[in-house]
Amino acid sequence: MRIIRPLAGAIALALGVAATGSAQAATLHFRLGEDPETLYNIATISQTAGDIINSYMLESLVYFDADGKPQPWLATGWDISADQTTITFKLRSGIVFQDGTLFNAAAVAATYGAILDPANASPQLANMGSLSKVESVDDMTVRFTYKTPFAPAFNAIAGIGINSPTAVAKYGKDYGRHPVGTGPFAFKEWIPGTSITLERNPSYHAQFRSDVANKGAPYADEVVLTVIAEEGVAQSALETGELTAAGLQADAITQFASNPQFKTIINKSNGNLVFLEFNQFKAPFGDAAFRKALGYAIDRKAAVDAAWGGYGAPALSLLSVAIPYYDAKVAETYGTPYDPAKARELLAADGWTDSDGDGTLDKGGQKAEFVIRSYSGFTHIDRTLQVVQSNFADIGIKVSLETSDWGAFYPSLLEDGWDMDLMRWTDSDADVLTQLFASPGHRKKLVPNPAIDDTLKRCSATLEPAARAACVSEAQKALLEDMTAIPILTSWGVTATQANVSGYHFDYLGYLLSADIKAE
Repeated sequence: MRIIRPLAGAIALALGVAATGSAQAATLHFRLGEDPETLYNIATISQTAGDIINSYMLESLVYFDADGKPQPWLATGWDISADQTTITFKLRSGIVFQDGTLFNAAAVAATYGAILDPANASPQLANMGSLSKVESVDDMTVRFTYKTPFAPAFNAIAGIGINSPTAVAKYGKDYGRHPVGTGPFAFKEWIPGTSITLERNPSYHAQFRSDVANKGAPYADEVVLTVIAEEGVAQSALETGELTAAGLQADAITQFASNPQFKTIINKSNGNLVFLEFNQFKAPFGDAAFRKALGYAIDRKAAVDAAWGGYGAPALSLLSVAIPYYDAKVAETYGTPYDPAKARELLAADGWTDSDGDGTLDKGGQKAEFVIRSYSGFTHIDRTLQVVQSNFADIGIKVSLETSDWGAFYPSLLEDGWDMDLMRWTDSDADVLTQLFASPGHRKKLVPNPAIDDTLKRCSATLEPAARAACVSEAQKALLEDMTAIPILTSWGVTATQANVSGYHFDYLGYLLSADIKAE
């Protein structure tokens, strides 16, 4: 969005509020960091588009509750076949799309059929795993069939809201500008590059989710999502009251958290993880004892404080705490909390000494001098790297830092010769462990380890929630015993709202529960 100065007046015009910045209480004004390319969920995997679609307009068959367990939503329940290749959902009756179309099995089959249709080249198809077909059994029963068991099935299903087949047929290629679902808000207007306006769905059904307080229609009459790309512009709009709420960067949190005119909302359900990983084909990084020593050397709390202003948590598991099946007991038992004395002890036992007294360890003629690669343009990554560099220096390991933009950094890890990299990954399903750490790994630099690979393969083929939880716990333990990579921290999302706002909260997968929000 092009912002024309003077700043406050321009944003007030874009938001349709008075020059004083005071909005009508029944209208909520939120920020979009970018204009989405479409609001047709089968045509995009954009986080911006997904947040709009899933937070306001469309609903899914299942959701994840506060404990990270799948629960019925537009479905009333499901059955999994003995061979775990079919899931049969029973659907709720009496649900109506925002255009008056009845919700039924045909609507579900149509949404997923569009994803599976090669002609649509849907980017969502990659998230569906081995799904081969979705078919109506009867009007209120739908069956998902997989070629092989697909463990992330429920997570994938939770991320796909059901579209009105009538609206898809009516608008054709323009449906992405006229989305229709069963959610609490309906699409009203899209001014490209400027704003998207949503209005209360007057026929909204009763809310079936346990994590939503408001069981009826949303409190707000309208939601205006305004495109503001620049952080400083968004913060100014929040300060003047022209935005009801906006996400904050770490450096801006303190000024809002200490101001009684605002509330700060901390979302700990971000499934991200910052971790240090290795090229195991280059010595000494193929040595698990060396990797484990490095794990004890990192002061994770210092990294959280330096990089995120304290708005995050040290991580001891390679599965983010916000992802279903995270096992806190495994993390505590097998993780490597900050203990530089233990790190030095393990290095000494592994044969690393300072033979020439220069302060840098060596072993068999190899000096402990290495390079950590990462990506540029993000202060929190730079600060985390600096903490790790300092921690390693304290135990006699000298590292230099190399950063480049993501487009150069990530492909470079497929090359030979590098030592370590600092990575940040965000996901919402435990299968991320398989994607990243089953050999040869996402960058093809992991030595095969049957104890890990066999467990991850089994976890990826286990749908039944209790059995999958047990398997994922086993995988977390195996990865920590091997110290395949070193978990460092998980950052939190922080949003500032005006002080009169209540009910602003997120679900387990990070979607805004918009029907609960009101300004009083």
